[in-house]
Formats: sequence, C-alpha cells, structure tokens
Amino acid sequence: MNERIEDLLAKYYDAETSLAEEQELKVLLRASEGYINEKMLFGILADFKKEEPSKISMPEAKVRRLNPSWMSWAASVAILIGSVWGWQVYEQKQAEEAAYEEVMMAFALIQNNLSKGQDQMQPMNNLKYLNTTDQIFGQPKK
Repeated sequence: MNERIEDLLAKYYDAETSLAEEQELKVLLRASEGYINEKMLFGILADFKKEEPSKISMPEAKVRRLNPSWMSWAASVAILIGSVWGWQVYEQKQAEEAAYEEVMMAFALIQNNLSKGQDQMQPMNNLKYLNTTDQIFGQPKK
C-alpha cells in the first residue's frame, strides 16, 4: 500500500494523475498511517473544495448619498438663477429692439424733412442756368 501511495504521490507532484487516481490517493492516505504533510495538503484541498464562492462576500463600497432636501434646494436655486438670467437677457433684447426702432424713426424723419427741403429748393435750381442779374430780374439790355 505504501508503494502505491509513493507512486501516486510522485505522479501527483509531476501533475500526471487523473481524477480517479487522485481519489484513490485520498482514500489510501486516509487509511494509512504517516504522511502527515500529504494528509494536511489533501485535507486543505478538500476544505477549499467544499467552500462555495457564494459564501465569500465582497465588502460593499460605501456610497455617499446626498440628502434629498438639499438636492431640492439646490434645484430650486438653479431654477431661480436661470430664470433671472433668462429675464435679463430678454429685457436687454427688448431694450435693443426699442433703441433700433427709435433710430429708424429718427432716420425716417430726417429723410422726410430732407426730401421736403429738396422739393422747396427746386425753383432755385433753375437759377443756375442764368448768367447775369439782369436776366434774373428781367431788365432789358440797352
């Protein structure tokens, strides 16, 4: 029996045993005296084999959660700031449009008055073709 254990241990350490031979080695080691180190090795392996991975628990990661009331306050402040900013942009755009309209009305008034002035100057435009003051006042030449 010891020779068989020695043969199986030699094959086991060389990684040449089959599962059936490993089972036979375990049975022979339990039945024989001595081989304390090998018995401990196979006993430890047996204990590891019995343990299931589901029994091993991973430590849980700590998740820091924010207080929901703070989140609602933060959301309220963000909405308020966004609303104020949006209102200011809207008011500025309205002021720019009003200023543009006033400038355009001023340009239209200037254009209207300029065209009236040009219409009134039309009779004076005819005077540029006269050469002397006598022609202007209609006095006969001598």
